[in-house]
Order: sequence, then structure tokens, then C-alpha cells
Amino acid sequence: MSDQTHLSNLSGDKQGWPVYLTLGNLPATRRNRPGSFAVLLLALMPVPRKLTKSSADHLQRQINADTLPGVFELLFEPLHNAALEGVNIDCADGTVRRCFPILSAWIADHMENVALHRIKSNVCPKCEVLAGELATDANSHRARDYARYERCECESASDDSRTMFETLGIDLEKSVFHGHHWVSAPGLHKADLLHTVYLGLFKRLMDWISGFLKKQARLQAFDDTWKALPPHRGFFVPKKAYREVTQWQGKEMRNLARCLVGFSP
Repeated sequence: MSDQTHLSNLSGDKQGWPVYLTLGNLPATRRNRPGSFAVLLLALMPVPRKLTKSSADHLQRQINADTLPGVFELLFEPLHNAALEGVNIDCADGTVRRCFPILSAWIADHMENVALHRIKSNVCPKCEVLAGELATDANSHRARDYARYERCECESASDDSRTMFETLGIDLEKSVFHGHHWVSAPGLHKADLLHTVYLGLFKRLMDWISGFLKKQARLQAFDDTWKALPPHRGFFVPKKAYREVTQWQGKEMRNLARCLVGFSP
């Protein structure tokens, strides 16, 4: 899993890209427990500054794009032999077993998936749905086959191939997951609950509710009620009115979700 984040509010636009590693068969309660060390920091990569459209920046942009797969290749190199030959791992029952660890999932927001899978920002990293048909039935669209894209690029350089790549939103660059044994790149994509549900679905829903309350002149009453919510197990009492929060965190959005689910039909 990975998530780009600001390093400090005092460092301008400096960002870091932490990459974490965990085991897939751990219970969520154990993995999310502070102090369990179930999620380990694998790498902290710098995020290059935003570039302009000048020719000099175009060269630097290409260098940045070529550097990303090289960095992930160094990170994933130990997994290549482990997936083929296996490694001895001490299990919880004290038995040493021969295991074959592979990548089974990658949790990231959409723009990180765009960089990792080397696709355009207006397409899906999991299936070949067209940009204008997003949010439709995913079962009616074929899963992405990055190996097929690579074969088409090597076997044919015709205009038809370029048109197909342009339609499917492919940048003709290898995905960082290219070459992994027993791994399907489209199958790695998993929903990011923070950005998809909390900062996506519920934030959009609250924008609609705020507009309705503003039309009914009830925004101040909503803010007063929000600040007056009593404490409860698993619920953190809001310290600010709803309109005073400028940047929502995951914990705050979970609080909001609990309130919305409470009165939803």
C-alpha cells in the first residue's frame, strides 16, 4: 500500500511517498492496532515538484517517469526469487514452512494507481471501460491485460495499435508490477476506503446536504447540533463546527459517516 502525503506544513510543497508492507492473512483488528507492527514502512520516496510545459521540464518529466519503475524494481527484487523458489518462514504455531510470498493487493488512491499502472488519469486501472462510460457495470468490460498490451506494442507499431492504446488510456510504458510471477496487475487494485468512501461518497453527500440546509436557512442549527454531539464508544466528539473544518481527516469522516448512517433509511 502507498499514499502520498505532505511532510510538513512548513516545507512548502514538499511531499513524501511512503510504501508500506503487510501480510494479507492478518485480521483487520490486529493490523490496525497501534503498536502491533503489522504494517511496516518499506520505503519513503520523494515526490518531484510540479513541472511546467517547457521543453526543459519535459525532459525532467520523462526522467522522473523512467525513475519510478527503477525504484520499484529495487523494492520488488527480493520477491521475484521468493515467488519462484520459496522461503522458510516461522509460522505462529512454531512450525517452519516453505512459503511463496507474492503481491496480492495494492491499496492506493486513483492518481497513484495512474502512476503505478502507467495509464491516463481518466480511465480505470482494473478494466477497459472507456472514459465516457465510467461508473457503469464493470462486469460488462474486459479486465486489463498489460501483457497483451506489451505484445501488441512489440509486434505492431501501426496506427491501429496506437489508436487502440489511446482509446484504452495506455501510456505505452511498463507498469511497475510488470514481471511479477503469479501476479495479475488488474487484480492488485483494491478500493481505497479513505478517498473512495469517506472523502468521496460521504463528502459529496455532505455537499448536497449543506446546499439543502443553506436553502432552508438551517446551516447554523446544523453546526450547533454537530458541536453538541455527546461522546460515545468509538465516536470522537467534534471540536469544531462542521463549516469550520477546512481539511477532513479519515477519523473525522468516520465520525460523520456514523452520524449519517444513524438517520439514513
